[in-house]
Amino acid sequence: MKKICIMKFGGNTLANKQKLLQAAQLIKSRYESGFIPVVVASANGNLTDVLLDHAYSIAANPEKRELDMLVTTGERVSVALLSIALRAVDVPAISLTGSQIGLITTGTHTGADILSLKGDRLVREIQQGHVPIVAGFQGIGENKEITTLKRGGSDVSAVFLASQLGANHVEMVKDVDGVYSADPNKDVKAQRYEVLDFDEMYKLALNGANVLHPDAVLLAKAKGVEIRIVFYQTGQTGTVIK
Repeated sequence: MKKICIMKFGGNTLANKQKLLQAAQLIKSRYESGFIPVVVASANGNLTDVLLDHAYSIAANPEKRELDMLVTTGERVSVALLSIALRAVDVPAISLTGSQIGLITTGTHTGADILSLKGDRLVREIQQGHVPIVAGFQGIGENKEITTLKRGGSDVSAVFLASQLGANHVEMVKDVDGVYSADPNKDVKAQRYEVLDFDEMYKLALNGANVLHPDAVLLAKAKGVEIRIVFYQTGQTGTVIK
C-alpha cells in the first residue's frame, strides 16, 4: 500500500493560473514518487475577502448562515481548477467539498469546530486510484447545514485529515520558505528555524506568525502529526514542526 501524503496549499500559492499549474506539478511529483497525495486547498488569493466585502456592501449585518454559503464557494473554485490542472497532466484527481467527504462539524456558522469524519468517501476515492482535492476550511454541521471553520481553518482541516487517514506528516505548502525568528521582509537578521517543537510554534503562531493557525499546531501536537513547511516554488521543506 502506498503511503498517504497530505498536502495543504495556502491561498497565495493558488492565486493565479501560473501558480495553479505549478501546484499541479508539485502534486504530480509526489504522485510519481510513490505517494498518494491527499490535497487540501484554500480559496485562491484574496477571494474570501472579496466575497465578504461584497456581502457587507449589501447588508451591514448579513446572516452567518448565508455568509457560510457564500464563502465556501471560494474553496470550490480552487479545488475544481486544481483538479482540472492535474487531469491535464495525467493525474487522476477529483475535487471534493467538505460536506462530500463527510467532515462533520458543530453547527456554529462562521466558526465551527471539526467533530468527526463520517462515511468512507475519501477512502473509497483513494482505493479507486484517485487523488482527492479537498476544499479546506469547511464542513457540514450536525444539522446538515454548510459550515466554515475559523479563518485559517484549512490548516486545521489538513491536520485532522492526516490524523484520520494515518499520515504521519502534513506538507503545508506556502509562499514562504520556512518559519523565521522575525519577518524576513522587515528584518535582515531574521533566522530560519530548521526544526521547532509544537509548543515553540504555538507561541509563535499566537504572537502573530501567520505561517500556521494556532489551532492546527495544537491539533498536530495532540495527534502526533509532524508539520513540514514547504516552499511552493521548490517543493523543499524549510521548517519541520514536531
